[in-house]
Amino acid sequence: MKYKEEFCIMPDNPPYWSNKRFYGSERHEAFEGRTGNRNKSIEDGLVIFTTPQLHTQGRFSIHKSHKKWEETTHMQEIAKKVYMEYYNKTEEDFYERYRNRFFN
Repeated sequence: MKYKEEFCIMPDNPPYWSNKRFYGSERHEAFEGRTGNRNKSIEDGLVIFTTPQLHTQGRFSIHKSHKKWEETTHMQEIAKKVYMEYYNKTEEDFYERYRNRFFN
């Protein structure tokens, strides 16, 4: 089965995630929906593709152990850096767009 390519500016980070959808993968947005940032993440290409085990099912998955996942992968810091480089934005620009509980 061939997947429609989704816009992603995140770098590959094996074994944690890919920047392209693969068979059985699940998309995860770098910044969450509870803060209104899910759609912004999709629009800006700040998404990753990972296995169900790493996304929602495993003990240390993104959704079950967010703090541990972030400490291990630094996904949101990478997303912030990539956003600023790709869009030629400042840190202030980033915070203006993605203000949430993860960034002060």
